[in-house]
Amino acid sequence: MKIDDRIPDGMGNGTLPDHASIKTPWEKLISFFDAYHYGLRHNAGLGALFFEVMRILIPDYEKRMERMAGLNYNIFYQTFASGFNKVHAGNHNVPPFVKGAMTAPLFGDSGDERLCMHGRVNDYGTYRVEKELDNCPFEIQGTEVCRLSALITEAIGDSFCQTGPEADEHKLKFIMSEARGAGDLHCRFIIESREKYPADDKPMWNAFEPAASLDQVQYTPEEKMVKEPQEFRGECDYKYRNGFNMESNATDQFRFGATNFILGANYVLPTIDDMIKKGETTQEEVENIFQCVFAGAGKMMFTEFFAAKGLRDWLGVPEGLNDGRVLGAYIEVLLQIWMGEYKVIAFNKDEVVYDITKLGGREHAHPLCAHAIISMWYGMARTLVGQRWFCERIREGVDEKTIRVKISKKIDKFAR
Repeated sequence: MKIDDRIPDGMGNGTLPDHASIKTPWEKLISFFDAYHYGLRHNAGLGALFFEVMRILIPDYEKRMERMAGLNYNIFYQTFASGFNKVHAGNHNVPPFVKGAMTAPLFGDSGDERLCMHGRVNDYGTYRVEKELDNCPFEIQGTEVCRLSALITEAIGDSFCQTGPEADEHKLKFIMSEARGAGDLHCRFIIESREKYPADDKPMWNAFEPAASLDQVQYTPEEKMVKEPQEFRGECDYKYRNGFNMESNATDQFRFGATNFILGANYVLPTIDDMIKKGETTQEEVENIFQCVFAGAGKMMFTEFFAAKGLRDWLGVPEGLNDGRVLGAYIEVLLQIWMGEYKVIAFNKDEVVYDITKLGGREHAHPLCAHAIISMWYGMARTLVGQRWFCERIREGVDEKTIRVKISKKIDKFAR
């Protein structure tokens, strides 16, 4: 197997100023800033496809939300109640006088800024919190993700009470009164004490219920909305800071999972696992749906010629080069954005082969996630490079912990 000549990593270090960036096989540099934003938007698209699979498996919106809500609430409650909540509180400099579920909004705020869901905290009082978001890369996924994000934050808050959702004396209701995924200008997260603001709560999954304290909403007009999260704004000294002097910069935010975490997939995959476990579907049926959804999406990404040209320009592909190396270079960029671990086995005009030992974060490690992503790359190969090119996983002679991906020409009379 042959690898084309490449300039070694590290060549020239110290000669010119160093800049954090991702390098393509043809020395085109993609800045840290662009990689950060591209990775989030790409992962949002992946999460949207995961939700499409979920909509096929459970077509009814309310039944789908009820199922996903109960399962994901329990997962997050149990995870944080096991002691992770206290570790997280320490990482966020939560002082002793902030007790119970009022701790969870601090986690949500830092997570928002890390995922470029930037905005502002309008209120953080004894009985009420209001967070207003000006941006959300994940707004394309649909309103399910909006509801679930509010619900799992509520589960985290309940974990600090150690008595679960039935603890009325500790109960804070987490409401998303506005959502960009629903077409609103802002996302608006309102957290209010049911002791101070009595109201009849709707079903667990219905996070869009009206807040009892809507009269206190502080609305930011469009012309005053912020364009970047705190870690990318000079007025914030290019750092995220919460109200208790917790600080993190863009490097911290990136490493903590900004781009290797697929929001949406983390809600869908446990639900599918539960359905398979209970015999409501089969592994084979689910894999077929993933193949159809993700391969179709991969084909559509580059069906239009201008889309393929745009990617070639972004990667710095040499004029006249049109083979598996184009898709291979794109895969390398994605793996670097995801902080994956891989080895280039072959990279030439006839074949491209990667041994991937880590795709990205915990969602990537799920077998269905790997299947979905490789199915998408399969679809991309057919339109980005051409119909004679296939991207597939090779299992023969490869250990179970390694994902070997091969891009090459072949003839397959049963090709989808």
